[in-house]
Parts: sequence; C-alpha cells; structure tokens
Amino acid sequence: MAAPLVVLGEVHTGLLPSSTPLGRVQTFDVLALMPGHSVTWRERPIRLATSPAVGVGVDCEVRIGAGTTHIVGTVATRATLMGGWTLQSSACTRLLRPNDRRRQTWSHYISRKGTTEVIGPLPERSTAGAVLADGYLTGPPGKEILDMAAISDHLLNRIRFAVELDRRPPLRTRTTRLRWTAGLGGNSGTSVAFHLGAGVDRTLRITVRTEQELLAVQQFCEDVAAHDWLITVVTDVLDAVDRYPTQIDSRLDELTTVLDHLTGLWLPGSSHLPLEVRGLWKGLQNDPGFSRQWALLTGRVRDKVIAHRK
Repeated sequence: MAAPLVVLGEVHTGLLPSSTPLGRVQTFDVLALMPGHSVTWRERPIRLATSPAVGVGVDCEVRIGAGTTHIVGTVATRATLMGGWTLQSSACTRLLRPNDRRRQTWSHYISRKGTTEVIGPLPERSTAGAVLADGYLTGPPGKEILDMAAISDHLLNRIRFAVELDRRPPLRTRTTRLRWTAGLGGNSGTSVAFHLGAGVDRTLRITVRTEQELLAVQQFCEDVAAHDWLITVVTDVLDAVDRYPTQIDSRLDELTTVLDHLTGLWLPGSSHLPLEVRGLWKGLQNDPGFSRQWALLTGRVRDKVIAHRK
C-alpha cells in the first residue's frame, strides 16, 4: 500500500462515569465493541485497556484550500481506558491517492479499515498532504464535510451508557477534543505543534520521518490528549476554588479526589507508547511544558488541602 498523503484523527477524552475505577473483567465487558474480538490489556506502567477497532464508512467531502474534494473509505475508531478512570474515543483515517480514481465497490473500502481514498481533484503530491491537513484543522464544518467529531462522540456515548457503569463519577469534568494530523516529512525531520483552542478544543500537527512512525502516531496523540485532559481537569477545579473562596469546604472533596485518583495517572511518554514515537514528547515538554504545568497545578492542590486541614 502506498504511503498516505496525510493521516487525520480526533480524540475525545473524559472521566469514566463511574463511582469507582473499573477492574479488568468489567473493563473487558465495557470495551468489547465487537463480538469475537478481544480487548487488549497492559498492567504496567499503568493499566491501559484498548478496545478492538471498529470501521465506520464515510463517503463525503474534505476541505482543500478554498474548496473541497471527495473521499470514500472507512474511519477506524477505538476506545481506551487508562488507569480505570480516563476514558477516550479515538478515530483516525489514512488518506490515499489511488491509482484508479473511479469509485470502487464497498467491499474494496471495507477490507481496508482506517483508510480513505481521495477520488476528487488534488494538488501535486508534494503539497497535497499539507493542504489537506490545513483544511481539516482550520476549515469550517459543513453538512457534507468529514465529521470526525461526530464519529468520536458516537463511540464515547456508547461507552458511557454501558450498563456496567453507575454514572456517578466522583468529579464533574469537561470532555476535551483533540484534532490531529500527521504526515511524512522525509529528511526535514520530526515536528510537533500543539495549539490550545477555545473551550475544550485542541489541535496537534505532527511530522515524522518514516511510515513506521506514522503508524504509531495515533497512540502518541491519545497519550497527549489524556495528559492535556488531566491538566484541564485540575485547572478547572482550582479555578472554581479561586472563584468561590468561601466555598472551600464544599470544594475540598474535589481537591482530594484530584490527589487520590488523578495524580497517579501522570506518565507522559511512558513505555506503553511505541518506541518510535516516545521522543515526540520532548518538544511538548519544552513548549508548552506539560510536566512543568502539571507540577505547578498539583502543588497548588496539595497546598490548599494542607492549608485547609490545619
């Protein structure tokens, strides 16, 4: 199979709607999206469960410059649960330029899960990937435009309403949305650009050297999304405490929950990531400085809990 022009993805991250973290058996029941396909499980360095991938057929437009072009194929979706608490839905597809631009039968597309073919007009290959990435990250939504957010939302809601969950989480949190693109840069090397948008929206643009790295990028993006969500949750809790200082007693449970349940989930670039993409974290640790911000935030949480208990 030819190298993709670009890989497009989206990750939605939130708190599992459960009063307690799930054990292994419960996790397998919740993430068993396809009969006959097993959930993968890692115990160390942190519990990480991943559902089997499910293909979603798409026959729509994508933004390209001021216009659009047509794609047909499938988006691969999966759910992950990290540490028994951090729930994610993840969707991605590899955009290819086929040799034959004619529409094929659906059996052709279904046989290649997570791959879409561009059957509409495209610029030269040297610029097509960047133009497609720009359109996906910055273009406005539209009725006929590829909607990865809707695909991710559908899967996340399917998990959230599983009968095994009591829907009584220990903390109210927002769900963050990370939209990402990845492409091959050849000799130009690797690059990672993270952008914090309005509200819960984030974008991540990645360039890697090899196809092997490109295959592993989705896991890296899920890792970034999980740690960005942790920062968002703790920031929201501290903002609420600062906004209503007279309500510190009622907020103490939230601060304690952060320390008890979330601080142990901080492991950016840990060994569950493929070796090919662990190094991508270096750029994000420098700018915007994920771990520095996490240390400052959790230090403030501990200070407030200690001060209140004195």
